[in-house]
Amino acid sequence: MAMKRRLISSFKKRIYNVNVQYERWLRSEALNINGIYTDGRHYSSNIERQSALTADISRRKDIVIENILNKGQYTFDNALFIINPFKYVPLSGLLIFNTDAPCKVKYTIKGIRGSKDYTNCDSTWTDRHQVPILGMYDGTINIIKYSLLDKDGNETNSRTIRIKLPRTNPVLRNCIQTSKTSSASLPFIMATGGYSEANYAFDSHGNIRWYLIMPVHPYGVHMLENGHIIVPDKRMKRPNYGNAHSVLAYEMDFLGRIYRNIYHQSGFHHWIISKENDGNILAATSSRYDTYMENSIDEIDKNTGEIVRSLNVNDIFDSTYITRYDWAHVNSFEYIPEEDAVIASFRNIHTIAKINLHTKELIWILANPVFYKKTAQADKVLKPDADIKWFFQQHGIKILERTNTCGVKKLRIMLFDNHTANRRPVDYFDGAKQSNIMVFTIDETNMTAKMDKFIPVPLSITRSNVEFDKENNCIYAMCANIKDDDVNSRAKIMGFDYSTNECITDISCTNDYFIAKFIDFNLGNIKNTATEDTPVFIGELYGPVLSESLPENFNAEKYLTDEFEEDLHFSLYGNILRISCKDHTVLKVFLYNKSKIYTQYFDDTQQQTKIFKEHVYTILIPLSSLEKGKYQIAVEYQHSDYINDIKNGLLNTRYWIEIK
Repeated sequence: MAMKRRLISSFKKRIYNVNVQYERWLRSEALNINGIYTDGRHYSSNIERQSALTADISRRKDIVIENILNKGQYTFDNALFIINPFKYVPLSGLLIFNTDAPCKVKYTIKGIRGSKDYTNCDSTWTDRHQVPILGMYDGTINIIKYSLLDKDGNETNSRTIRIKLPRTNPVLRNCIQTSKTSSASLPFIMATGGYSEANYAFDSHGNIRWYLIMPVHPYGVHMLENGHIIVPDKRMKRPNYGNAHSVLAYEMDFLGRIYRNIYHQSGFHHWIISKENDGNILAATSSRYDTYMENSIDEIDKNTGEIVRSLNVNDIFDSTYITRYDWAHVNSFEYIPEEDAVIASFRNIHTIAKINLHTKELIWILANPVFYKKTAQADKVLKPDADIKWFFQQHGIKILERTNTCGVKKLRIMLFDNHTANRRPVDYFDGAKQSNIMVFTIDETNMTAKMDKFIPVPLSITRSNVEFDKENNCIYAMCANIKDDDVNSRAKIMGFDYSTNECITDISCTNDYFIAKFIDFNLGNIKNTATEDTPVFIGELYGPVLSESLPENFNAEKYLTDEFEEDLHFSLYGNILRISCKDHTVLKVFLYNKSKIYTQYFDDTQQQTKIFKEHVYTILIPLSSLEKGKYQIAVEYQHSDYINDIKNGLLNTRYWIEIK
């Protein structure tokens, strides 16, 4: 066996000109690391499927990498290259070696398939190098030159290696077709979310250069100010009054390293950003103490995950349009730090509004004044100029510029006008079968709105956003969900010269998405800043509470039948019990022994939409609040065939969990 391993290693060295390992090797080494970063307790169970927290695995991999550097076993001429080191980004690698003296490392990936060479630099001054290699190509041998740089940026040594990567999954193969590109150099474009479940980045020639294989909610991943991304887990949810949202998200870098799990009781949906002044997270959420959804914005402490404050827009508007559970539909927002305010898009009331988060005051509304004529908010509506056009079920609000000249405060904003009105029909909808890029100047002092830009684009019925390339003075329509049976593309990316409105970029995508954004890989943001004392999770989930007794009709000898077992799947995830099931079928979960009974409630909401009743996802029962001991697991369950007449079963399981 040892001889076989040496032969394989020798083969890799000849082919790649570097020592190559894969994620499975790094993971195997990581699982040998002593200590589990959860809550200081040990959890065991007879549940077959068990795994550590994802952030815990990343943390242990980092320890393995540090140990490699401590040993100094790899040099510049004999480096180690780990392909996809953190499992979730197949077109990534980590180059590891030591040098005699501190230096920087630059790498260049030779361009193929029409793309130019790509160069990036790890500007860290060190003699212990772990260099993220991003921007590689799938299904081919990547030729990569890496170089050492002195303090003046001069190249002192270089080597060329070859790294072969597998092809992307079939969903991404040939998914990008470029019919027109500008001569200006573009960064990578990341398309994320949508129902294709594809989260990827490509260059201006349509070559896939990064993609994520983790199951992500259809709202996609979200960028933070520190260069990391927030990735809501599609599988981990809690029952809601409508669409169940992700209660678990990961803070990740572009290499796929997970820094921590972030829990949220109500769940994340369309939009997550971080405040540039203090780094706290602003997330689109749902209020849980009424029957409404997608109507809140929560501020989350960046260090603890605590909900610092919450804005429920039901409290901002009068009841005129609060006529359905998803009446507002917050889908994007921008933050203004000096005013502690947000500019938010409310799709289902065709409205952009500015709200002060501290005072919870509605400052102004951008919408057709006719819509608010008979409401208490009529005096907050900006006065439009004569040439203004109106948007309908818009997305992707973005601030272009803020000015304050001679006491006149102005904002220039842009948005994607989907131009559909099926969720909130209005008499003034013109029925035009097109979407539009729209730019407005808001005079906040005089409470007026002027339309600066109106560019028609293909009809994208939902989602979508607008981006601005300041360097090249171009505005981009990210048409995320095209409804046109005559074309093969489900989405488009169209760039326009801002001065002339000339179309300079036209890219078609076979996959839909939620939004698309320009990105580049800042290697300085891809560093593990976590320490052994840093928690691998922050925030809080709804958890079990102490109960005086089990229900009177509970029979400990009545176990789940095969029929129920087919619908429920149990697993242990670090210090969390998980149950995969159909929406609103598990009503309660009991963890009990002779001295303690804990009950987790999932019956505090009701499903109001037929389509969501068929969704299957994983509910979470955190165990950290339970006293140490061994607990039997039981459930109150309504079989999916009996949702309407609520035929329940109070059933024991054969599973137990022991906490030490």
